[in-house]
Amino acid sequence: MKRLRIWRSLVLALSAIGIAGCSADSLTAPKYQADAAPELVGDLLGNLVTKNVLKRSAPLAKDITVSATIGEKGGTLSIPAAGFQLTVPAGAVKARTKFTVTALQGSLVAYEFGPHGTTFPKSLSARQDLAVTEWQVLELRPLVAGYFAEKSQLNQGSATALVSEVLSGVISPLSKQFTFRIDHFSGYVVAW
Repeated sequence: MKRLRIWRSLVLALSAIGIAGCSADSLTAPKYQADAAPELVGDLLGNLVTKNVLKRSAPLAKDITVSATIGEKGGTLSIPAAGFQLTVPAGAVKARTKFTVTALQGSLVAYEFGPHGTTFPKSLSARQDLAVTEWQVLELRPLVAGYFAEKSQLNQGSATALVSEVLSGVISPLSKQFTFRIDHFSGYVVAW
């Protein structure tokens, strides 16, 4: 029983850190979450923050791209080999739009979305299956999604990415799923 109380306290403390990290001083500033001295890191890297990227259990031998034309009623795209699904809710687009998702080659859990630069009035939902990654149920670090503008910001060797926005998400430990919201298209990694 004591372990359960300790675990609950730890989860509450980590949740509080995540919530505290969600405030923003300006609409255009990158969103930082639980980073040591984010102002210093941002100043040195031009508002970019280095994040450790979650790795896949089996690296992808090549990019995997899927696309679908989705209209006002919404729809989904999925890449089963990468354990990824994107849900476009009704009302996210006003006209039929060709959506593209690419799971990037290598071990990093990284994706590019198109049409690049598109913004949405309703957030899209991205879901990563953690069973195909090196994530562990007892992992104490909370996962986040990180926005990157171009592939050159990914480093396969060090399993890191330079991101300009950090988004919180929700981990479902029993189903081993991580879900996060997307309001604009570019590239995203799952990281901590």
